[in-house]
Amino acid sequence: MSGRRLLLLAATLALAPLLAFPLAVLADGGARFPSRDECAAAATADAPDLDVVYARLDDLVAAEALLTELTQVGFTGAELELDACGRWRVFYDGIPSLAQGQALVDQVRQAGFEARVELGG
Repeated sequence: MSGRRLLLLAATLALAPLLAFPLAVLADGGARFPSRDECAAAATADAPDLDVVYARLDDLVAAEALLTELTQVGFTGAELELDACGRWRVFYDGIPSLAQGQALVDQVRQAGFEARVELGG
């Protein structure tokens, strides 16, 4: 094999893996980011990681205020974190079962707040 062909073969072998991923992504319709609804999956059965989510908010100040209100009325242990879609999630982590999560949701609603059981993450 000539030096030029050998260099072309080496370049092809080096570039093929670098092009494979972008081409696969483009073949699948391009890059896709989750919608805001996809960042919050409601629980429909027991799962290893369940959370009671009080709200997902765009504003940190509003999320902190909600966390403070929940704590003042006795819902202690709630946390605040930024979710994968860039929203502030006010939640209680580590619910052992869907039934226990739903019982907490019922109490939260009786106190005038909204909540739902979601798959953790």
